[in-house]
Amino acid sequence: MKKFLKIIFAAWILIYSSIVHAANFDEVTEISREIAKDYYDRGLETALKYSELTNYSDHGINHAELVAIKSQAAAEAIDLAIKNNPSTRYYSEINKIELQAAAFMHDTGMDGGKFKEYNNGNALRKDHSLNSAIHVLENRKEIEKLGVNVDAVAVDCMAHSKSCSGVRDLTSAEQWTNCFDRIDAAVKLYNEKFPDQKIYFDKSTWTDGIRIKTSSEKDKMKLVEVYNFNRKFLSQTSSLIAALRLGDANREAAEYPFTQSGAHIEVDFDSYVADAETWKDEIKNANVILIDINGNTANLKDSSNDIEGYDRMYSTGEGNLSMNCIYNPKTKAIQEQFKIHHAMSFPLSTQKCIEERLEELDTIKKFPVEAEIVIDIKNLTSNERRKIKKLYRNYCKSAKKNHKYLVKLKIEK
Repeated sequence: MKKFLKIIFAAWILIYSSIVHAANFDEVTEISREIAKDYYDRGLETALKYSELTNYSDHGINHAELVAIKSQAAAEAIDLAIKNNPSTRYYSEINKIELQAAAFMHDTGMDGGKFKEYNNGNALRKDHSLNSAIHVLENRKEIEKLGVNVDAVAVDCMAHSKSCSGVRDLTSAEQWTNCFDRIDAAVKLYNEKFPDQKIYFDKSTWTDGIRIKTSSEKDKMKLVEVYNFNRKFLSQTSSLIAALRLGDANREAAEYPFTQSGAHIEVDFDSYVADAETWKDEIKNANVILIDINGNTANLKDSSNDIEGYDRMYSTGEGNLSMNCIYNPKTKAIQEQFKIHHAMSFPLSTQKCIEERLEELDTIKKFPVEAEIVIDIKNLTSNERRKIKKLYRNYCKSAKKNHKYLVKLKIEK
């Protein structure tokens, strides 16, 4: 598997050598990986301590490398969409070097950081993007050598998660204000705990710190204070984070099926409940085998850590998908592409995982986006073809209505 990743990564560098000078890009990659690796190693150790993280999908160094590849592909698509849609003033060309550094650092906070204590893995997970931002600031001198704005990389890491950062709308001054305030508060706590190892966060690139009053997004009758942002620099950050979010969502779980604790995931795609009405019913028979780092095996169906079935849902759904982000010249939109590996297996779990990716597109407000689901039905029976086409057509129709952009189905016969 490591050999596979190296081959893919080497091929990717060749493809993108025209974007940035290869030596510079190689240097950024190597330095970023070197800085991040120890944090990711500690993240694996941390996952073994918390039952909530044991079966969580991998967020280690190999995940970061996959995200780096997919993020750069998304960045190319976004840049083309910006170029051909000049009215997209909330977004601007992406700094590929900064993106590479952020991709490698974005999940380092899964180690738990060192300035807060956590009683459970879920609390740690909610703070992981904030901890990643702090790790960037801890390594200011090393990251400065890359020729990037260290504070920008910290913001990238903080905001890569829409749920953990609270930035669910990349054009929202109110949400960005709260995000910057959380970084400031975390830096303050860090410096109080480690007065001899002080770090700092400089937000002057984006704002002079002056707050203005505006109507709250949730309650127009209520006034809130937001930073007076420099729209140019905030648009650069928003574009980069859009690419990072899509790259993070599009990492190939099927190609690297591991958990955060290092266990290998093996899915029996024939073990689903056919014609189930919900994904929870669908995964009741799912044989998802975990082989831990010591070679011990366990079936998630029998696991007390997966009573609700979420780990099985993600293992089967994400393992059934290949994803990519491209630019569609016909519509001038960025398009999320979903390739279904096993057409008849775990369709509801697969749709649940597609839905999460569409929610990432939802955060790229005021920007042309769309999605396409591709299914190969050549080896299916006539009855299976009718069933699966109906199932996914209904889903696409519903998704288009819910997300307010095109979600189409492509059938390969």
